[in-house]
Amino acid sequence: MDSTLGGVLSLSEAAPGGRLAGLVALRERLAAEIDGCESARDVAALSIRFMDVLAQIDELSDAPASAGVPSSPLDELRRKRAERAKTG
Repeated sequence: MDSTLGGVLSLSEAAPGGRLAGLVALRERLAAEIDGCESARDVAALSIRFMDVLAQIDELSDAPASAGVPSSPLDELRRKRAERAKTG
């Protein structure tokens, strides 16, 4: 059985690559499931999960330190400002 979904890593192949790789594989899987789904109820549930996965990918993409990239003083300043904006 082919372990890829249209050239994209399967979830089991992406898992050792870390959280971001797993989320990207899950995003692709959910997109394919939504495209092929005929049940409005299932599309709604899959869409909610899809949006959650997109948000998590965005959060990880905005955090260079979590991706193994050293952060600069400017990155730290931006992160602190964003935290302050969230809290009040």
